[in-house]
Amino acid sequence: MYTFVSGCGMDDGPFNAVLIKQSKISENSEIIKLKNNGVLILDNRTDSLSPTLTLKENGIIKWTLDTDTRNTKGYESTRIWKISNVMVTKNSDPIKLNFAGHWTYGAEAGSMEISRDDGENSFCLSW
Repeated sequence: MYTFVSGCGMDDGPFNAVLIKQSKISENSEIIKLKNNGVLILDNRTDSLSPTLTLKENGIIKWTLDTDTRNTKGYESTRIWKISNVMVTKNSDPIKLNFAGHWTYGAEAGSMEISRDDGENSFCLSW
């Protein structure tokens, strides 16, 4: 019953990416243009860590999010290692994304909403 009121329906989540100190962005990162001189930088890190999303506005980094699913109660034994096929459905505030999340249970459709102001977010993965 909980999954129906969690905001994800019968999907997995909701997950919350965690604010972290900016990490070095790899050369494999993907830059996604947003409104108001903003870019979202997706970094599928090549180490054993989960992908990060960094918002940069007017050349200044506002926040960086670590998308590790293990931070969510009930999902401690899962892992997301790649986000691909990102499509921005809203590029202002909040930022809304659809993507493919590659994680413990395979590649699944994902959706995410992020507050441009402070990085507050929620995302789901769907089978």
